[in-house]
Amino acid sequence: MNRRILVIIGAVAVVFVIAVVGASTINLAGSDSAPGEGKTVANCVTALTIKTPVDTSVQDQNQIKVMNISGAMAPCVGQTLRADVALTNGSHVWAIFKITTAITTLALPFDATTGLFYNAKPTVTGGELVVAGTRVGPVLVTDFGQTTITIANTWQ
Repeated sequence: MNRRILVIIGAVAVVFVIAVVGASTINLAGSDSAPGEGKTVANCVTALTIKTPVDTSVQDQNQIKVMNISGAMAPCVGQTLRADVALTNGSHVWAIFKITTAITTLALPFDATTGLFYNAKPTVTGGELVVAGTRVGPVLVTDFGQTTITIANTWQ
């Protein structure tokens, strides 16, 4: 077979596998070193937007205190969202949120007492994500890296 046909078949297979699994992912990689805003189309969310506003209230310590996610998430009811933020030191922080109602906005706070971000990757029990580690406080802008959002029915 010619190479072009193989590439097309491979692309179609990947799309089919993603549709079967039912996961939606957005990856906020870019050339800008500061957090900002990203938009994409996802499987169960229309106009998914992620904003990480910068808090400048402490001089020379600009921080991210919340990740705001918006979009029409009604088709995601019953699924779990996982946010994965890569930090510049090579570590990650994670937040999980079970979508139980048709929402259009979601705030995932970085707070050492009540926040939703943890310093260990969530574990999986019975196909569901379970938080692990300890809560993470605000992250300095200089430490904040690539963000990946995944929404899925079941986890392995």
